[in-house]
Amino acid sequence: MVTDYDAGETAQLYQRAKNTLPIYQVDTYSLMQRIGDVSSLKVLDIACGEGHFTRRLRRAGAAKVVGLDISEEMIRLARDQESADPLGIEYVVGDARTAADPPSDYDIAVAAFLLVYARSRDEVATMCRGLASRVRQGGRFVTITVNPDLYFFDPAPDYRKYGFGIRLANHAYDGAPINFSVLLTDATLEIENYYMPLETYREELMSAGFADVGVYGLSVPPHARADHEPGFWDVLEAHPVFVLLDCVKA
Repeated sequence: MVTDYDAGETAQLYQRAKNTLPIYQVDTYSLMQRIGDVSSLKVLDIACGEGHFTRRLRRAGAAKVVGLDISEEMIRLARDQESADPLGIEYVVGDARTAADPPSDYDIAVAAFLLVYARSRDEVATMCRGLASRVRQGGRFVTITVNPDLYFFDPAPDYRKYGFGIRLANHAYDGAPINFSVLLTDATLEIENYYMPLETYREELMSAGFADVGVYGLSVPPHARADHEPGFWDVLEAHPVFVLLDCVKA
């Protein structure tokens, strides 16, 4: 079942998870390191959620940052934080699958966990066309997404110490569910993502007008490594749950 971030306390639980669980220390550091210097750039955070990365991008020196998300509740949370701590960020409710008309000219578009909601190659293609319509020629698209190799790790890793568990279908197929149980101290948040091969993402990004599509691994931040006993991150590093894609608009 598609995760509804407007239902109940889903958005609030996700916000808490991003700020507290070990895995999100790694995804935050990895994506920000991959993005690099955004000084004076015009940045679009697609599927921005409650603004976790949006705020970091603005604080990192981006000249303009806009957050886009299909969830009204996520955008409400993001706007609440902007009101409490104004950074000059604009948050917009919108669907990344819909092409920008007229096309936008962002220097870089960023997305944390967007492509994982595509359940078919056609849906990936639609997302990629929407992304391409928002980035200027020579601009970049950088995303962190679920690693499709989760379906092929044998034996299946136990990720619970990082704050989540995973349930998979019996075998991999386009649109096969990847169900995350995000383990908060007093609640469990269920998130459903979907399997697609990395090559499908790469091919559809290129078909939409991107080039030089690179795939990159996770990086554990030094402070997170220091906060835990030796070997704590070994399972995650040997069996990375996320990967990053970085490409340029041709």
